[in-house]
Amino acid sequence: MTEAKQTQEQKRTFWQRHITSWEKTDISQAEYCQRNGLSSRSFGYWEKRQNNAKVNPVLFVPVPLVPSMDVGAKVGRAPLCIVIDNRYRIEVGDDFSPGSGKHGT
Repeated sequence: MTEAKQTQEQKRTFWQRHITSWEKTDISQAEYCQRNGLSSRSFGYWEKRQNNAKVNPVLFVPVPLVPSMDVGAKVGRAPLCIVIDNRYRIEVGDDFSPGSGKHGT
């Protein structure tokens, strides 16, 4: 892990601990920050960021692999072929490069 990522991870952990501690109290964010010598602006930023992570967590969904399904004519021998509901077929060929598209850049 690089130094920049360690620093970011340390910040996230630092603020996560303070947010969790604050949530156990009956005081305002401003008062908590004042008592602990924290920037209320930074506290708000990290609290919002933590709440967004709770609302939109990254989920992984298992995809069962079923051997030898006949979904129309076989287009080719792709290294990755996903068949959905016995109706849709997605093939990813050897020449696929996730960094070659313009999406997300």
